[in-house]
Amino acid sequence: MMIMAARPFLRGRSSANLKQCLRFILVRMWQKAPGPWRAIGIVSLVIHLATVGALAFQADAGSPGVTRRPPMPSSKPAATEPGLQAAEQALLEAAKKNPADFNAQQRVGEFYLQQNRLPEGILYLEKAQRLNPQDYNSGYDLSLAYLNSADTVKASAQLQRMIAQHETAELDNLLAEVYERSGDYKNAATEYHRAAEVDPSEQNIFDLASFLLQHKNYEGFLANALAFFRYGVEKYPRSAKLMVGLGVTLYAESKYDEAVETLCAAVDLDPADPKPFQFLGKVSRVSPALIPDIRKRLEKFVQLYPNNGPAIYYYAMSLWQRSNAEPAADLDLGKIEALLKQAIAADPDFYEAHYQLGILYQDQLKYPDAIQEFNQTVRLRPDFNRAHYRLVLLYNRTNQKQLADEHLAILKQLKQEDAEADEVDHNPENTQAQQTVETRH
Repeated sequence: MMIMAARPFLRGRSSANLKQCLRFILVRMWQKAPGPWRAIGIVSLVIHLATVGALAFQADAGSPGVTRRPPMPSSKPAATEPGLQAAEQALLEAAKKNPADFNAQQRVGEFYLQQNRLPEGILYLEKAQRLNPQDYNSGYDLSLAYLNSADTVKASAQLQRMIAQHETAELDNLLAEVYERSGDYKNAATEYHRAAEVDPSEQNIFDLASFLLQHKNYEGFLANALAFFRYGVEKYPRSAKLMVGLGVTLYAESKYDEAVETLCAAVDLDPADPKPFQFLGKVSRVSPALIPDIRKRLEKFVQLYPNNGPAIYYYAMSLWQRSNAEPAADLDLGKIEALLKQAIAADPDFYEAHYQLGILYQDQLKYPDAIQEFNQTVRLRPDFNRAHYRLVLLYNRTNQKQLADEHLAILKQLKQEDAEADEVDHNPENTQAQQTVETRH
């Protein structure tokens, strides 16, 4: 099996923490609606956000034969919901009358989980598991409830017991998520890889490769991510999320033209699907020769979705960028300005569009308009240092030194925070994860 041969290129993917940080890498954007898309800019940031994006594909449909866990409800229903209290009372009475009945205890536990009442749900699922430790569904749901209540110790112990009884890729994948949530990337890598070995499904390969990409700063992980994304695309050539993951990884490896070609192929799999377009828009600047191809696809997408702010924005940026074969005289700044304003009208909180409109005004020496757009940018994203930097320049140029000093102070603070984040990201404790995975078997 190719996944075994590729083990020297290895490590697992993510799931928990990506949902938390748009600044750090690819994982669950597919099930979350694609929110404001990050600006084309610093390479590492683009990779991180794109990673987040590629990982965003993850929660979409899994492969046939793989049981996917349903999402837990996000809020507790009102106590006055018709029939809810009566149903709860009936289930509790049945569980009390039949304390040795596995089904009675499990039904109460599942009822509480569906209401997002995790402590009560865990209590009854623990009772059910004591009555029937071999039951897969209650054990899995109990593990997931532990994870969602941030009890990674109990989640890990429960999953390890189940894997010892009967290993499945789904259990390995959830255990990897538990390790990742607790910051144990070494064991997370091992379990994501194990899940992909047990069942080399589209989802498991994606999880493995995207985890590697998410933690690309560790030695060998980026090359491993590339190897597994290539394997995944070969095995599942119609998979848009694997194709996007491959494109993002190629970008991270500075293989820019191949990255853009791969992302174009992902778009072509379904030209009406909005998800691959954000990545194509992000990386378009690094491959000037392919800008006309990118622009053609973005224009077609805008025609399909004329009120999609990010799509309009990326199309505007593709018009602004020129290939070497395109004469500068063809640049229509008026059209670009109109498109950026259209993107903002469609999505007023889209800070990237405000920022690029500010640059356009700054280039045209329209300083008050530029200042207004950059201030709107930092209002929407206070940590966007490039907008602060331009405000420093413009306030100095317009003799507003106090305001320039304020933004300069913010810039220094952001730089310090970035340096501290880099120290955490380069923690050497996880550098042996790849070796551990390679030697596990």
